Amino acid sequence: MPPLATDPRIAQAFDDHSAWFNSSARTNHQLFLYLPGTDGVPGNALLIQEMAARLGYHVIGLMYPDAAPANFASIVPACAAQPDGNACDYATRLEILTGTAQTGSVMNVGVADGIANRLTTVLEYLDANYPAEGWSQFLADGKPRWSAIAATGLSLGGGEAAFIGALHVLARVVMFSAITANYGGRPPTWESTSHLTPTDRYWDLAHDQDPAYPHILLSWAALGLDAFGSPPEQVENSQPPYSSTHELFTDLRPQREDYKAAHPSTVIDFYTPLNKDGTPTLGDAWQYLMTAH
Repeated sequence: MPPLATDPRIAQAFDDHSAWFNSSARTNHQLFLYLPGTDGVPGNALLIQEMAARLGYHVIGLMYPDAAPANFASIVPACAAQPDGNACDYATRLEILTGTAQTGSVMNVGVADGIANRLTTVLEYLDANYPAEGWSQFLADGKPRWSAIAATGLSLGGGEAAFIGALHVLARVVMFSAITANYGGRPPTWESTSHLTPTDRYWDLAHDQDPAYPHILLSWAALGLDAFGSPPEQVENSQPPYSSTHELFTDLRPQREDYKAAHPSTVIDFYTPLNKDGTPTLGDAWQYLMTAH
């Protein structure tokens, strides 16, 4: 669904949103919100969205302003070039969420293009066009009902999901190859401060050949995920419930481009490893991340 069909004020990031509802699945009354990574689109990760729908989630893959700042690969090097990388990271992520201009942000979003408005208007659109499917249950007083939302995403999107969890109570946070930010050898300070979403609702999957993997491990520790279950568990050498850990990693060879594609291979259809029958090799791990208590 084109973003402009949901809100004519939208001024950037025009790639389609995606939405899934499986009427044959028993609903869990939660929304699976997928946020793509830098320069990504929801259509790049349809396998995980389809699985979420089969598991009983309502699903939205949300297009939002995720383009890298000018002359930088992502917001992380852009913020690292600022006098205070931590303050820049917080301001930028807040602007991506709310659309409201923030001092120190390296993005220029606008309220209509913020995640909060885009999600609200997508839900309103789906409720108006498919009223029997129950999309309105994820709205409250004209805003997202965050407590019924599982925020997920790849890389930038995964970090944004965690950031939303810091400011709102979420049903769950699932990160893929995130959080990659590192300033002065440490994760952003907001990661280790008090989050409104309880720490035991955070889950992550990363690839150990990802150049950002050492930074991701530091972020897991900053978020407090080391407290649950075992240390990071390698999914191909284990099976659910993975010693009840919240930290999963893989060393599986990506479907294409060898280990150069390690970073996106945790969830992107073009790179994620596939079984001979075409199903994702990481499927058991994905299901665990989305359903484990």
